[in-house]
Amino acid sequence: MEDAQCALLKYASVPQGEAEERHAQNVTPSRNKRSEPRNIRVFFSSTFKDMLEERELVAKKVTPALRSFCANRGILFNQVDLRWGITQDQSQSGSSIGICLTEVDKCRPWFVSMLGERYGWSQTESKDELLTKTFANASAKFPWISTFSDRSITELEIRHAALNTSNTRALFFFRDPQYAHARGPDFNESAQNTSKLNRLKGEISDHCTVSDYATPQEFGEKLQEQLLDLISREFPEVPSALSRERAIHHAFASARASSYIGGEPYVYAMNCFLASQVDQPKPLVVIGASGCGKSALLSHFTKRYEDDHTKEFVLAHFIGCSRLSTDLGKMLTRIINEITSRFDLTKEDVASDLRGLCDSFPKYLWEASRHGGMLLVIDAVDQLHDKDLQALRWLPEHFPPHVRLIVSCADTTLAMDTLRERNWRILQVQPLDEATRKNIISAKLQEASKSLSPHHVDRISGVPLAENPLFLCTLLEEVKVHGSFETLDSRIAECTTATDIPALFEIVLSRIEKDLGSSDSLVGDCLVCVLLSRRGLTEGELISILSLAQVVWSELAIALGELLENTSGFYNFTHDHVRQAVRAKYATQQRVSCMQNLLIEYFRGVDRERSCDELPFQLLQGNMMNELGRLVTTPDNFFFLLNNNPFDLYQYFHACKAVGVNAPAMLTAAICETSWMNCGKMLQAGKLLQDLAFYREAEMLFNKGQQVVCHSTEVANVKDALGYLYRLQARYDEACPLFEGALSIQQREYGLESTEVASSMCNLAILYRKMGNFVGAEPLYTKSCEIRSKLLGVYHTETGQSYNGLGCLYQDQGKDKLAEEHFLIALSIRENCNGPNHPDVAMTLTNLASLYLSQAHYDDAERLFTRALHIYESIYGESHPVRLRCARNEIIAQQDVAHTLAYLAGVYVERGKYTAANLLFVRAIAIKKALLGPRHPEVAQSLSDMGVLHARMKDYDTALDLYQQCLSIRIEVLGKDHPDTAQSMNNVAAILVDKGMHGEAEHMYKDALAITEAKFGPTHQNVCQTLLKLANLHQRQKKSLSKIEPLYVRSLAILKQHYGEVHPDVALCLNDYAVLKFNAGKTAEAEALYLQMLHTYEKLFPPKVGQLHPDLARAHGNIAAFYTAMGNLAQAHAHTTLAAQEQTAV
Repeated sequence: MEDAQCALLKYASVPQGEAEERHAQNVTPSRNKRSEPRNIRVFFSSTFKDMLEERELVAKKVTPALRSFCANRGILFNQVDLRWGITQDQSQSGSSIGICLTEVDKCRPWFVSMLGERYGWSQTESKDELLTKTFANASAKFPWISTFSDRSITELEIRHAALNTSNTRALFFFRDPQYAHARGPDFNESAQNTSKLNRLKGEISDHCTVSDYATPQEFGEKLQEQLLDLISREFPEVPSALSRERAIHHAFASARASSYIGGEPYVYAMNCFLASQVDQPKPLVVIGASGCGKSALLSHFTKRYEDDHTKEFVLAHFIGCSRLSTDLGKMLTRIINEITSRFDLTKEDVASDLRGLCDSFPKYLWEASRHGGMLLVIDAVDQLHDKDLQALRWLPEHFPPHVRLIVSCADTTLAMDTLRERNWRILQVQPLDEATRKNIISAKLQEASKSLSPHHVDRISGVPLAENPLFLCTLLEEVKVHGSFETLDSRIAECTTATDIPALFEIVLSRIEKDLGSSDSLVGDCLVCVLLSRRGLTEGELISILSLAQVVWSELAIALGELLENTSGFYNFTHDHVRQAVRAKYATQQRVSCMQNLLIEYFRGVDRERSCDELPFQLLQGNMMNELGRLVTTPDNFFFLLNNNPFDLYQYFHACKAVGVNAPAMLTAAICETSWMNCGKMLQAGKLLQDLAFYREAEMLFNKGQQVVCHSTEVANVKDALGYLYRLQARYDEACPLFEGALSIQQREYGLESTEVASSMCNLAILYRKMGNFVGAEPLYTKSCEIRSKLLGVYHTETGQSYNGLGCLYQDQGKDKLAEEHFLIALSIRENCNGPNHPDVAMTLTNLASLYLSQAHYDDAERLFTRALHIYESIYGESHPVRLRCARNEIIAQQDVAHTLAYLAGVYVERGKYTAANLLFVRAIAIKKALLGPRHPEVAQSLSDMGVLHARMKDYDTALDLYQQCLSIRIEVLGKDHPDTAQSMNNVAAILVDKGMHGEAEHMYKDALAITEAKFGPTHQNVCQTLLKLANLHQRQKKSLSKIEPLYVRSLAILKQHYGEVHPDVALCLNDYAVLKFNAGKTAEAEALYLQMLHTYEKLFPPKVGQLHPDLARAHGNIAAFYTAMGNLAQAHAHTTLAAQEQTAV
């Protein structure tokens, strides 16, 4: 808690007095910005038979041109043509007029009419019963048409759009009569209807602007010209993404606020709370069951608060109201940009990755505080796409003065668990009481000029589920649309039998099917398409996928209006309860398969942005892995996904690999065959494959990149990339000249002292560390520190990196004091530069904690690992396995979370907290598998760590299984000759020893020794590890002293060569060597070795009165056992007394 507060205070660069002075000046920026949605739906009206050519031009030429123009201005353009495809069967229900006029309203004010010499379907002297029925049905909603019962539907559309009320955006086009006269009876009209047509044209000419045309081609040109002019005047500027998203949230809030009933006690409570939160504001959490009206309450409150506090900055974000609103990165970008826009802050590049956004978010909240404050409302934090982000670690725990926060959340979610832990104020939205239910029933029915008997009101309000506003309002909508009062009682009875909200929606869906006069095929197909889509479908997409006539879609969209919501032009379910109902009612295996095939076929032929978002997802769901592999490895698609949604690529490549589709090889071949591919893109693709442990293909791309380099710095970049890859594979001899070559190029290009040279020095130093060349690594790290301190200053992030590297080097050498000093310097630099809660700080904390763990300082190690984990989780969430979106550097950062979990688990293992350790290992493995796939070296490392835990628990069977899984992965991915493979062999052999399988263990130790000696030479410290294990095994096997002793002698020589005389590993080797001598009856030599071991530990961990380091205490215990065996009880007692002091130390 203190760390989080410090991080926020770091961003407060204005002194407190100055901040207070700004507030006293009553800063009053412009009123909260609102935008209207940028959607255009144009209704095209005409008779049918004589206007086929014009409609063909509109559909195939004019509309595509207008859509392209509108897309560049952020406008969604749709053409509505209800005449296309109308048949006698479709009009038999008598709903044609109602559908047409409703669509005119939905398109208002955009209207285009084409009139030739036909008038259209209208009454004749012999009454048309169907037309009479159609008029009667429509007159309930449009009573004015009763006066025009002898007029055509075309005239009714025109009157409704432009003659009943003035409409400057209604366009009229009259065709030259000569065109019709030359084409026969389908283009001309009877005398009676000609009179009506002429009268209508005259009235139009008197009130509206009319354009004449001679041919369909001329019509198309004039129509396109006039619509472009109208659209340009309506939307004169291309809106920013910020403006478009603002408009969506405003429209969402307005719709819900307008229908909100009651809630005054909540509004009063929220106002009182905000008034009390000024200098040290605490957030307010609005909670309640799903469907209880939280979004409507916040919409209503936000509008009221804005109206009452016109000088305050109020920003509301409704998660779920648009396709972008559920993405944390997009949400933070919007909030930061709104703050910048509101207070006219200096424009800075907002971070494009989640890590950067989370880092900078608190800074912008402080900027808002300094400039007058704000009210930030975030609705439905439990609906973020990424479930791990619902832990809300991205949301600061403390807020600066005058920045108030209100969030809403369902009451049984992970997000709510986190919010309760923060001890923020909670406002519970209670279930509706009976009086409120009755008030809502009355108000909702009055909207439709309806009322119910007291018996019906009591029946509805008395249903237990009516305490939920979503259930109650949905039921009332069913009552309002029910046509027969005689059957109303049975309809209410049917709805009130629903066992839950999804069951009620199933009843609604059955009624919609009946209203449409269809089976469940039309409704079910449409809704299952939406269900299967990734994030919703547009109107045009649904029409094309299902091959619907516009009139059919219009009728369907009207019928589904309460269940499907159109946000940003995409239709999706209004509530998750609707989704559940659709899944239960329609999602049969056969239908899902059929609709998925339709979706796949459609998205094969659309633009890249939509195709890359939807098609790979559908192919994955449909298990069409060969096509998925081909799709995502096409270079254009690959780089689009890599730049926009790289985590999708991770998932798709893993899925392909699981079924034997070699996507990496396909990608490599495609890139190598592409003529326009440059070095940068090849490196970009290679690094992704490297992250996924597809090393062979990554190497091919890096090598190909060398062939297309354009300048020397690109040569250095390729050498660095290849060197890093070889380092991962332990191909040190090949990596070394590459890193050395890159350093030489940087020195030649930038001089001997430059930041680029310092970076290359660090790369080479890391390699030397891995090779055990500590002598070569130290001057490189030291020189990089000098260069960066001189050019950038001591307190710079890059300087901190050099000090951190030096700390790692000294830790590898066993120079613990120097390592600690450099880690502490690096920590100070990084905290000073980035604040206490930055990932770089967490990295150094982890390194320092590892040092303390090796020294058995468990309290310090646990404290630092815990702090590092909290920092990572505060930025990236708790990293639950399922993630939908993240950038490449964020994916790498998620591995840091997993590493820290494993380190902390290691502390728990040492402290005997095996259950807690196991839980952390399980989390770490799940994260790595989700990010990197199940056969990645990082997964292998965590499996190995978990094996250590089970070995400590003496659960040798589980430990062996985990070690063997790790070995299998390493052999497959890294090869049989990799040092990590040798390490896994050592681990498997150790368990075989514990299980008494000495022969198999000896064979495996010797194989591991051969690998390590071949890779590092005979005097590397890793060689020593296997020598000691082999020597200890030989002791168990009772082999001769002459066979075992050379192994200890050689091991001691290697350890002293690398670490000097005083090192924990030297002490351990002396102890084991002493045991050998004792067992061989050479007790005097054994005693000398034991005492050397004791003196080494005393130099490492100087004893304090009453407190001994655990390793030193254990050394005394071993010597006590030796003296006891020798019968020297006085010495044994003395050492036993000292060994007991370890308890005090712990």
